[in-house]
Amino acid sequence: LFRSSLFIALPLRLAMTNMNPTFGIQMTGYLHKQTARHMTRPWERRFVVLTKAGMHWFRRTDGYDLFGEETGAVMLTEVTSVGPNQEQMDTMSAQILFSSSNDPSELPIDTPPSAPTQSSSPSSMVTVYSFVVKSKDGFTRIFRCSNESERERWIEAITMTIASIQYSQQKRAESPEDGSHLDRKESISGVDFAPVGSPFKKPRYLYHSNEGGTCWGGSAPPIPKVIVCGDKVILEAGSSARSAPWGEASAVTISAGAKDSLKIFLSNGGCTTLDLAALRSLSELNTNMKGKDIQGASLEGEKVEVVGMRYPSDPLLVARIDVAVVPEIAPNKQSGSDAAGLSVVPMGLKALQPLLLAVVSSQGLLPESILPSLGQQAAFVIFLVFFAMDAAIDLARRYLSKPPPRESFKVVLKSYEESEAHIFDDSLEKAVPSRFVEGTKNDPPGTAEKRWAITSAWRKRENIDTIILQPHPYYNEIKRCYPHFYCRTDLTNQQIAYYERPGFLQLKRLEEIGVPTMVWHYNFQIEFCWTYMSTMGEQTRTLSGVDVQNVGLYDLKGVVKEFLAAISKISQEHYPERAGKICVLNAPGWFSMLWNVIKLTLHPNTQKKVFILSESAAKKTMKTLIDHESVPTEYGGGLSYSERAATVNADFEGPLGKDKEKARWCSEYEVATDDYVKRLNEKRKLPLPPDVAFEREDVLISKEDYLAAYEPGWETFKSQLHLPRSEWDPEGWPGMLFTSN
Repeated sequence: LFRSSLFIALPLRLAMTNMNPTFGIQMTGYLHKQTARHMTRPWERRFVVLTKAGMHWFRRTDGYDLFGEETGAVMLTEVTSVGPNQEQMDTMSAQILFSSSNDPSELPIDTPPSAPTQSSSPSSMVTVYSFVVKSKDGFTRIFRCSNESERERWIEAITMTIASIQYSQQKRAESPEDGSHLDRKESISGVDFAPVGSPFKKPRYLYHSNEGGTCWGGSAPPIPKVIVCGDKVILEAGSSARSAPWGEASAVTISAGAKDSLKIFLSNGGCTTLDLAALRSLSELNTNMKGKDIQGASLEGEKVEVVGMRYPSDPLLVARIDVAVVPEIAPNKQSGSDAAGLSVVPMGLKALQPLLLAVVSSQGLLPESILPSLGQQAAFVIFLVFFAMDAAIDLARRYLSKPPPRESFKVVLKSYEESEAHIFDDSLEKAVPSRFVEGTKNDPPGTAEKRWAITSAWRKRENIDTIILQPHPYYNEIKRCYPHFYCRTDLTNQQIAYYERPGFLQLKRLEEIGVPTMVWHYNFQIEFCWTYMSTMGEQTRTLSGVDVQNVGLYDLKGVVKEFLAAISKISQEHYPERAGKICVLNAPGWFSMLWNVIKLTLHPNTQKKVFILSESAAKKTMKTLIDHESVPTEYGGGLSYSERAATVNADFEGPLGKDKEKARWCSEYEVATDDYVKRLNEKRKLPLPPDVAFEREDVLISKEDYLAAYEPGWETFKSQLHLPRSEWDPEGWPGMLFTSN
């Protein structure tokens, strides 16, 4: 589907900035490199590529499309250690140090916000972050990064990849007769992962960034960096936090109100949040320790999940903190003079005391002998009004603005752990679909179950099971902005032909629609495909034709890159084994050269699915895959539609001209989908899905619940869209849409 575009110009562009394990490339980027044996040489700026086999560095000019000239490499099996390093130096020295690099203006330094700028003073201090890679050949290679975050990403990626290699070696040692590990297939997400615990004797913390520790990743857990309660910082990681971040030594005392939350931020970017209700609940486990010394005491705690870790590239890991909470005795509050309430004269009345005395003295305390004058009566009334108002304001200030009560607790962070997502196994509502089993048959045991657990949670969270029952007001607009369409099937009737033309996107309008809506459309379309179009049930695949005419290597960026990356992740993680063949049509000469580089990093099975075809080769190849009369004329076939078949756009809107846009608007699949969406948006009855749709293995909802979820109801006829067109009943759907042609 759309994800096929990732096999054109996008892969290398993504690889330049992000982890792209789908192509065997774990991470890439520009770093400054130096080898310890050649410390007299200047630092060299290199384009570094981390693959599943090793680290490679290239001499490469900015804007160059390929990797460049390789100047060195180290295999990960030869790496003995990877660790962080950093140093302080003045800005002038840093400028001189990197003056011979490819780009002296881009120094791998991180200037604190409070520090002077480079132009302000030669003595301005900056932090230079780097990591050190040592190998069995005795070389020590130092790679300097632009900031601390980039350094963490590199070390995490290298550590995770080495752990995967160690796991593979362990499997080889355990089962030397089993060669499956030698032909390892890509996992669904494209990420190899190392199981926590077995086969390692020590725990492995794959997301760890241990400041000040002796181990980066591996066996050292992350540390609490900041603990915040409400708007008050309780702890900022210092030397004490690094030396004893967990257990009794980590205890902190907090005071929480009704609206306060306790937030614990870890060095790996993760965060745990506990509100007052959660603190109370946890404290009930240790009420016997209230007001006592917890030193050496056995405290009861609960494991709370950590979210938001900085590099969660492996969705199979769950991180948790074991937190214990002990109730504390709140300090006694001394009551002040305001306890007397009305016995205290409001401060505002001091100014009126002379007036009070004047009124009393004028009457001589003889109310019967001398009647007060009218002016005196008015003055006294005004006095009483001011007295009442001032008293009310004073009382409101004392009692209504009184801060709400707070509760005190002692919080102990007992331990940190990471575990695989097998905790979801018991909650699986359906058996693991066969496609998940097939797609992970060469991965570690239990991978299929874990991937299916993640997909099950995703389908529930995004309401995927019933997404095609929800109105889609942007359907026609997205179809016009992004040329893509389904059209017939291949020769075996097992692959649905799908075409897209990424070179003719209307970027401005797509940006207005937004990536979330585009991704929602993708989910809608793919679910409609497997519900109504699927010809062979779970065996149905897609044959994707990606027309790259008018595509430049730098066109796929911004919103397009973000969209393609999002849907690629969805297709890989949640729709395994659904992609059949992928034909890159009208490929220019530069793309063939690029493909020769990219395919070296692909699994042989993946290489077999991709065909890079020039304009002339496309016409010949498509005939071998799809019947000539089912291939659109623009791709060398004999399929042309009548204008009367169009239901979306009678003018065949598109940049290729009317003759080459007919299939896009008039194919049976597109006409039927358009009619379906019209019915949906108008809240009319829908055609019933075919029986095979309710046999899907990856749908959680039952047939009864699915049909009940659409309030307008259903037509009496079932959809025939999954059948060959020759078998359609002209009175049924969608045959009725074509009876006049």
